[in-house]
Amino acid sequence: MTTKAVMTQGEVHELLHRMFAAFTDPATKPEKFAELLTPDYIQRVDGKQLDYQGFLHHSRALQADLASSNVNFEHVVTDGVSAATVHIAEAVKITGERIRLKVIAYYQFRGNRISLVDELTHLLEGTAHDRDLGSRMPD
Repeated sequence: MTTKAVMTQGEVHELLHRMFAAFTDPATKPEKFAELLTPDYIQRVDGKQLDYQGFLHHSRALQADLASSNVNFEHVVTDGVSAATVHIAEAVKITGERIRLKVIAYYQFRGNRISLVDELTHLLEGTAHDRDLGSRMPD
């Protein structure tokens, strides 16, 4: 029988904060995500699924569209191998328009990295075009 490595609550919080700090920094290089995500990473967002390469494309699309963004956690619950969060993602597009999303997400961890994210997003502020912010891909 294999035993999953269990992260402490502090390690989970630190990993999630590092992930979102990298994700919301337009200067983050794709190599940084290799420290945070497993090679077989899967992200499910609002009925769409991205693999690791898809996530990198998604990240580039946001870097091209957004002038700034940040994430504020309202709730984080973890057992050390998985976590659930409710967080607010706020962004300013390069056009100056503001976007706010409420995100409910479930995470799985392996080897102190994120292996799965399954999330639903709800647009609080922004245009109908911004509903895809959680899974947006380059044109």
